Amino acid sequence: MKRFTVITALSLLFLTGCGSNNSEVASSDPEVLYEQACLACHGSNLQGAAGPAVTNMASKFTAEEVKTLIMDGVGMMPGDTLTEEQADIVTEWLMEK
Repeated sequence: MKRFTVITALSLLFLTGCGSNNSEVASSDPEVLYEQACLACHGSNLQGAAGPAVTNMASKFTAEEVKTLIMDGVGMMPGDTLTEEQADIVTEWLMEK
């Protein structure tokens, strides 16, 4: 029963927090964009939550690869949560973290 509860809670977190309609995210501030579209799954300090940590991205990926991940998604991560312009902003910010 406990396992079912944990799986249900994680599923709800994923379904409600990891996606965002990109028309609702109007900011050009990378921290606001991250907060609205990414924070629920990747954590407030980029440390990961339902999704993996997104720290030290520049040591793991090129900027183009990060943008592709943001735009297309991967695995359970949805794509198309940000516009291309917003993805550029968040990519640049993540590459500096």
